[in-house]
Amino acid sequence: MRKLFCALLLAACAATMLTAVAGEKLTVAVSIRSMSSEYHMQYVAGAEAFVKTLPPGTAEVQVLPCESNDDKQINDIKALLASRGKNVILFVDPNNAPNVTAIAEACEDAEVYWCNAWNTPEGITPFLYEYWVHHQSCDGTKQGYDIALSLFNSFKTPGKGKILVMEGMLANTANADRMKGLRQALAEYPGIEVLDDQAGDWDTKKALNITETWLARYSDIDGIWCASDGMALGIIQALKAKGLNGKVKTTGVDGVMDAIDAVGTGDLACTIANNGWLQGGYGVAYAYAAYTGKISTKTMPARERMFYTNGFLVNAQTLPQYRKEFIENVPVYDYNNLDFPIGRAMDVE
Repeated sequence: MRKLFCALLLAACAATMLTAVAGEKLTVAVSIRSMSSEYHMQYVAGAEAFVKTLPPGTAEVQVLPCESNDDKQINDIKALLASRGKNVILFVDPNNAPNVTAIAEACEDAEVYWCNAWNTPEGITPFLYEYWVHHQSCDGTKQGYDIALSLFNSFKTPGKGKILVMEGMLANTANADRMKGLRQALAEYPGIEVLDDQAGDWDTKKALNITETWLARYSDIDGIWCASDGMALGIIQALKAKGLNGKVKTTGVDGVMDAIDAVGTGDLACTIANNGWLQGGYGVAYAYAAYTGKISTKTMPARERMFYTNGFLVNAQTLPQYRKEFIENVPVYDYNNLDFPIGRAMDVE
């Protein structure tokens, strides 16, 4: 799996350097936070898998990493639209929710079809735009709730203990939803005490530093609820330095390989694999279907324009099944079946 990731990374680097003078090829752009993120590279792999289903030589994948910089993400997308005109489709994981409005307006002006995952500001939806095909996400509230329950029930006395909370980016929709799920779980488990809550900004090193400070301050900790795998890996490093890994439980979300391995060793109580292959592959598949006229945003049902995809809760019990379905065998999808990725429709007010 790690060899596959490295190969995808090299391929994506090459794709990023492609110029926009490739004849009439369609540019299938994937805008992500970082190419160092294994989960975000699953998006790229999904997009590449979709492109391989098209006639050879008709489309190419271009990766736009923003490295957690909102302005860079928006400006790179605008530059691509300016250089390629209508001959481009986009799948975007917005670095932060406010980016969505600027991206939506730019794509609307350029008449370019696009889809996004995870982030969108409150009240800003695809129904306000013609060229924004769909918004998809895993159910972050359910994720936050599920990993909290797994954490609480892993304690020596299930449902009782003291925890610390490591959030992601505060302006990030996924973080807000996962925190909502945590609060729901805490309301159901009055025996859980929260000692502190800090924002790790999805950053491994920052999470490590915060955890080191926590461990110097608190001596009685049962677990650390953490909103992502990247941060969880930093937490585990800090715990290992104190010989506390596996004793102080922690959680993650994303399903990167190091986190999957940490579930296997007992260093991580659980993670949720978001399935970036499915999200990225179907994200560009929907945009392409709109680009080619197969579907129309004017007539698409609401459930296809805003929906949740299903993740996979990986803990000690479910790890063998996950390895079989996603590690030993890379998932393959029929992109003609646009209903397949829809776990359930989002509530639309």
